[in-house]
Amino acid sequence: MRLPCVLAYLSAFGTLESQWFLLGNLGDADAWQYSVPTSGGDSTVMAKAGLVFPDIDPILRDRVRTRGWALCVGAGTSVPTFPSWNTLVERLVARDVGDAHAHDLTKRLLERFNADALIQSASDRLRYSGNKFAEILTDELYRDIRSKLTDQEWKLVSNALSAPNPGDMTRRARREFVGIIRSHYDGLSSTTLAEIVSEIADTKVSPAAIISFNAEPLLFTLISLKISHRVADGSSKATIKGEQQPHLDMVTHGTSNRRQDRIPYFFCHGLLPVPDVHRRRALGAVDKLVFSEGNYLQLANSSFSWQSSVFIDVCAFHSVVFVGVSLSDPNMRRWLSWVHANRVQELQGRFGYDGPSTDHYWISRLPESHDEREWIEASVAHLGVRLVWIPGWSKLEQALRSMLGI
Repeated sequence: MRLPCVLAYLSAFGTLESQWFLLGNLGDADAWQYSVPTSGGDSTVMAKAGLVFPDIDPILRDRVRTRGWALCVGAGTSVPTFPSWNTLVERLVARDVGDAHAHDLTKRLLERFNADALIQSASDRLRYSGNKFAEILTDELYRDIRSKLTDQEWKLVSNALSAPNPGDMTRRARREFVGIIRSHYDGLSSTTLAEIVSEIADTKVSPAAIISFNAEPLLFTLISLKISHRVADGSSKATIKGEQQPHLDMVTHGTSNRRQDRIPYFFCHGLLPVPDVHRRRALGAVDKLVFSEGNYLQLANSSFSWQSSVFIDVCAFHSVVFVGVSLSDPNMRRWLSWVHANRVQELQGRFGYDGPSTDHYWISRLPESHDEREWIEASVAHLGVRLVWIPGWSKLEQALRSMLGI
């Protein structure tokens, strides 16, 4: 269904209010192609073709006036500063069988089981649970960055990552932190995202929320520090009573402090404490960690969880842009399917609209195979997600700017 058809379709609804509501909830109006009614009343879902860089329309610009948009990030935004899931598994396996055999064994195990099942196995094999296993995860998660930095650099970085409000750091410390990350991890997606979010944090196109499935605060810290740079340089909002005010709320629990004028940054998979730093325990969220299969199954079998309520709420009321995630997480897929099914049902019930309504976007690398591309697009169509293809992560900034129309 093309845009002229949409406008003709909207004319069937009497009030201007209902027309704007429907238009604001249908999603992008171009390349609509996947709803084909069958005799049984069900619909066959055919995936929309993804948007391919550089031909990316400002699809989020109009959403800002209606639903707003949110950012959802996964482990891919922090690699190689922090290890991938498979690398984390291999390191846990090495603790059991030694470095010499860990690589081959991990490769064979990953052919049979997913990473969270093997992390659960590691907890059982190593006979660690609770806080002790969380300490091991912390050591392995921060091993690479600790070994790469000098003692002086690590002291500054660890203090920044564990700060409740990184903007409280001195201007010199903030610049040194960003410089350290850039010098050791050039091209990091978290740095790119932080640059854009800090630029728009006090504008009309600011994200309504940020959801992180990482158990480390790198992106949170980078955004906070870059906003502080802009405030200090006079390119962002002025300070209040001479003091810098945080633009982000670190949300690790349902009881975390929140303010309406700040962007909530949700740590949906908990937050591991930064090693070698002694601060108040409230900065960590070990009780919310979702690393092992046991954690996943507990979420899956629960009729309510803080993580599910946060994710569903954000996805139900905003257009979400996914970066650095695989969208293979069973819980994430289930929550997205619930939200999308409810959305389609309401559009049909309230307006009689039986077409597609893509509302979320997944930025991912363009596969070489056209068949693979179409299969990936089809794998998320029923979740209300459309692909935004980029040739490489160096194009992430341009792609997101195009989507926002900035």
